[in-house]
Amino acid sequence: MKLTRHAASIVRRFATKGFCACLLFLSWVVQPSFTQEKLDQLLVYGDNVMFGVKEPAGWTGDTTNAPSFEASVVLHESGQPSDSWFGLILIRVSSKVDENTSADLAADIRSYKAQFPGIQFKDLSVANPRYLCLGKVFYLPGKSYEYVAYVNPGPNKPILFLVSMNTPKSEASPKELEAFKSAIESLTLLKP
Repeated sequence: MKLTRHAASIVRRFATKGFCACLLFLSWVVQPSFTQEKLDQLLVYGDNVMFGVKEPAGWTGDTTNAPSFEASVVLHESGQPSDSWFGLILIRVSSKVDENTSADLAADIRSYKAQFPGIQFKDLSVANPRYLCLGKVFYLPGKSYEYVAYVNPGPNKPILFLVSMNTPKSEASPKELEAFKSAIESLTLLKP
């Protein structure tokens, strides 16, 4: 499936601003006892935005190829080609206009209904311990399933995270769904 109209316009805005996500692996922190501890958080930053996300088990973060997917960072499932839209979790950053995240989701649903006759929707339970999350599955039975989550860091934060994952022909496997939910749960806005 294509990007939603809302998500596509957001991505274009970041692309024109030269949003260049960079990946930083925090590989260790020196403890007072001089031991080293491995951290599993990726830091993604650009244009006055910095956020962290944890790579789910069996998935690898990629900011180098993320712009070709119109995203800030993509998480590739092990064994999937790096240019595939499947086995891929996309995380996009959007400027938000207001706090009505439900209206943003409703607008995307209307857009999809207009573009894809026969599209269906179902609720998707997603959570982040710090932020409001709304989730839906947009699907054409037997053809394509797009898992979508809007993650709103709060009223004093000017951005919204859009997280999505596509699966071909059938619903996501429990492993894929667990990875998707894990990425959403780990999102942490560090700046602005």
